[in-house]
Amino acid sequence: MSIKVKSIFLGILVLVGTAFLSGCTGKDRSQLNVFKIPLKDDVKTLDPVNVYDSVSTDVIQQIIEAPLQYKYLESKPTLEPLVAESMPEYSKDGLTVTLKLKKGIHFQDDPCFKDNGGKGRELKAQDFIYGFKRHAIPAIQSQGAWIFEGKIVGFDAFEKRMKEAKKEELAKVMESPVEGFTAKDDYTIEFKLTQPYPILNYILAMQFATPVAPECAAMYADADGNLRDHPVGTGPFMLKSWETNQKVVLVKNPNFRRTYPTEASEDLKAKGFLADAGKPIPFVDELDFYVVKEDMPRFLLFQKGDLDRIELTKDTFEAGMLDATHVKPELATKGVLYTDEDSLVDWYLGFNMNDKLLQNKYLRQAIALSIDREKYNNTFFQFHSSVQTQVAPPQLADTLPQSTIKYGYNVPKAKELLAKAGYPEGKGLPTLNLDLRGPDTKYRQMGEFFVEQLGAIGIKVNVILNTFPAYLEKSKQNNLQVFLGGWNYDYPDAENGLQLLYGPNKSPGPNDTNFQNAQYDALYKKMAVLPAGAPGRSALIKEMEAIVQEESPWVYLTFERLYNLYHSRVKNYRTAEVIPNKYKYVRIEQDKK
Repeated sequence: MSIKVKSIFLGILVLVGTAFLSGCTGKDRSQLNVFKIPLKDDVKTLDPVNVYDSVSTDVIQQIIEAPLQYKYLESKPTLEPLVAESMPEYSKDGLTVTLKLKKGIHFQDDPCFKDNGGKGRELKAQDFIYGFKRHAIPAIQSQGAWIFEGKIVGFDAFEKRMKEAKKEELAKVMESPVEGFTAKDDYTIEFKLTQPYPILNYILAMQFATPVAPECAAMYADADGNLRDHPVGTGPFMLKSWETNQKVVLVKNPNFRRTYPTEASEDLKAKGFLADAGKPIPFVDELDFYVVKEDMPRFLLFQKGDLDRIELTKDTFEAGMLDATHVKPELATKGVLYTDEDSLVDWYLGFNMNDKLLQNKYLRQAIALSIDREKYNNTFFQFHSSVQTQVAPPQLADTLPQSTIKYGYNVPKAKELLAKAGYPEGKGLPTLNLDLRGPDTKYRQMGEFFVEQLGAIGIKVNVILNTFPAYLEKSKQNNLQVFLGGWNYDYPDAENGLQLLYGPNKSPGPNDTNFQNAQYDALYKKMAVLPAGAPGRSALIKEMEAIVQEESPWVYLTFERLYNLYHSRVKNYRTAEVIPNKYKYVRIEQDKK
């Protein structure tokens, strides 16, 4: 049995076994309306200040709620109030922001609310401020502190006090005020900004900006303050169980009181997305997230009906799609449908600029010139990708039209620059470590691809296959050399991609290359205070792009197009990548198998 076949067989065996065991206990499964969703890797954490990967986001966003969310039935990303009563109000100078909260929103029932008999108490403005301040707890090593650092009056000083405090002093410092966060009353939060912050509304739709009940932290946080495995939110689903590396189960919050949207864009209205307008949500009793790391086992489980939707990949696209616009006939006859969209995902090879070897610009440029992006995309993405030619996807405001890459595929030029770097034909160059984001077949094949490509100019590569959580931990701890980077945009603005190369965001922040360039940073600061479409913003982005192209902290690879298959029994489902809390809208027709 080949390694590939063996891994597929074992993956299916483990998953089916897990599903069988869970299905034979407790309530009769036939009485539950369950939406079955695959995860490509295990959840790393469910602490909202540290969820910064798409796998964990997929789960946590069903449990917690931010002030704002994206309208589910708008074709273009459009924000609306969620637990906020209305959209934030900005002062004329843009430095004071007032956020009003809805009354009557309650946390999920949980034993941590002892004073309320285990019943979830009402959400208050102070819960948001407590959640915001948790980003400054040193031992947590927040992945989201950047949303406040340098932007909220007094936050940096508060963060400094927390870092300098002894462990026994942290609780007292945590109680001290931050000038930029004020609860004017139980339902009003006032933000004081150090400078205009045009993406704040997007930030207020992220998990980093969600409330945390102090009672929850008091009961469930570990010695470092982490809330990894017991989130308590106000959302439509609650955590029931989490079997590491196997399955996460969320159940309906019986006290959730919201309804399905009553308005839709014309195209979504025409597709029937308003059939459930005004009905109470969520429709399903349970969300079952199955960890299935291999592509083909996911597809086979979907084909059997054991998963309700899957994202197609390099290894499954041909099995699912006849071409870019038609599902395979044998699937279509069984009621399988597809949905696709240009994603806000890009893929790149990143260089850790803290590594002395990689501080050699000519070496970075030589590596960039050695990669055949068209071959990479045809091999691993087929119909659903295009070559990345800039930091941010071209469909976002103020980005550049698609163009050529300055250091595109050119082997003779690559060899010339490698010699200029001091390593003619690779002589004297140590073997480079290349970390990949998964251990499955696709990543093994990617590793082989990069070994071949760089080997053609004399560079030796040691490929390291990681689980996704292990990869994230290496990135956070600055333990990568060359790596396959990927970014799923937190919000639909070019700034979200450009901040990945902003010096102050270096590890453990999102700048995993640790790239620091004074000119780029200065341009970023100017760009970041301008709203999308503002005069001069696109010119600033063009200058920043020129610096990135020349300095080559990234090797541009791919802009991805997402294809999802789903069964016809699944209603109201769309890819809607930018909307992570979408499962509350999904309905399952149980009579359609």
